[in-house]
Amino acid sequence: MFSVDSMSVMFILNVAILGLAAIIASLKYMNIYEFKPKIPYYPTLIVFILSMLLIPMVRDWLIFLFLWETMTFSSYFLIIYDWLEKRVRKTGWKYFVTMHIFCTLPLVLGVSLYYIANGSFAFAPLSGAYATAVVALFLLGFAAKAGLFPLHFWLPDAHPSAPSPVSALMSGAMVELGLYGSIRILQAVNWSVSGWVIWLIGAMAVLSMLAAIFSYGIQDDVKSLFAWSTIDNMGWMYLLLLAGLLGVGGVEKNIGYYVLAHGLAKGAAFITTGALLYVFGTRSLSKMKGMINTDQLSAGLMIASIFALEGVPPFNLFLNKLNVIKTLLTVKPVLAYFVAIEWVVAFILFLRVIHRYVISEGEPEPKRKLAGSITLAVVILLVLSMVSQFIANYIWMRW
Repeated sequence: MFSVDSMSVMFILNVAILGLAAIIASLKYMNIYEFKPKIPYYPTLIVFILSMLLIPMVRDWLIFLFLWETMTFSSYFLIIYDWLEKRVRKTGWKYFVTMHIFCTLPLVLGVSLYYIANGSFAFAPLSGAYATAVVALFLLGFAAKAGLFPLHFWLPDAHPSAPSPVSALMSGAMVELGLYGSIRILQAVNWSVSGWVIWLIGAMAVLSMLAAIFSYGIQDDVKSLFAWSTIDNMGWMYLLLLAGLLGVGGVEKNIGYYVLAHGLAKGAAFITTGALLYVFGTRSLSKMKGMINTDQLSAGLMIASIFALEGVPPFNLFLNKLNVIKTLLTVKPVLAYFVAIEWVVAFILFLRVIHRYVISEGEPEPKRKLAGSITLAVVILLVLSMVSQFIANYIWMRW
């Protein structure tokens, strides 16, 4: 019922590191909420983390579904933690309804058909008349959780609404579990699916990346900016999945490496948004214009997080993005050219953010000094994101 393999360990390690960083960052960050909370933050956060840790370990689809719903339910309560804000309550409602229509419902139907086809909920090879329907339902549910276009519409609102440490977990770990589920169901059919499924996954991945590119330049909310980056990077990861469907072997390893590198970088980025909110009391980039002139530490963390997230050496996401391009060149060169160009354009747009808001003229007034625990959480993630490739290599060879 429970076991792990080298791919599972990548997702588990990612959740564990981000979970620890989120708890550390929360120690001081949560002081910005001055109201009496209706939601117990730390117990809910622990349930959220534990459910994500267990999902990659389970080998039974019924228990998988139970843990999946636990993850969704706890994340909903964390999204609406700031319940006094009408916008937050509305966002939480949209997230909860969207997840149950486009994610939970397809998974319930898929798991039911899986049981009819196999006579068991245990992970096992799948074939027969129901196989295509099961795969389609599972991929739909997991794509909704991963935030793939056009099922991404909940993500740019939900992730920014949660406390920043929770946003780090949602964008750096939760959405990636949608990718994990997609891999497991494709393994059940030996990576053999109908041509329309391959075409649809490729289209959704490409459109996710394009949607992000066209959205970066109009974001003033720093958390929304990084939320769109999550949609962008999920497109990259699903293109690796596409390569597996096109016959490239061993994509699970490459996906595991990308997941860890992206999770660490995205966690650092979102906790850094918490640092900015803690120091300046706003998420608006225009109101923090010239932040380096009044708080060099927060500005430095912002710049480093952007470099890590956009794959600038020495951060290891550079190696992972380069590997995606090399992999796609062997099966779909046009996609390789597309992601290479998209990578450059995205980096230019983020570099524009640095020049326009971080190192520009202006002197925003800090409301408080950056807490050491928040700084520590970001630094840990940034340092690990420089050595994630070595960690992943060691785990993959030893497990």
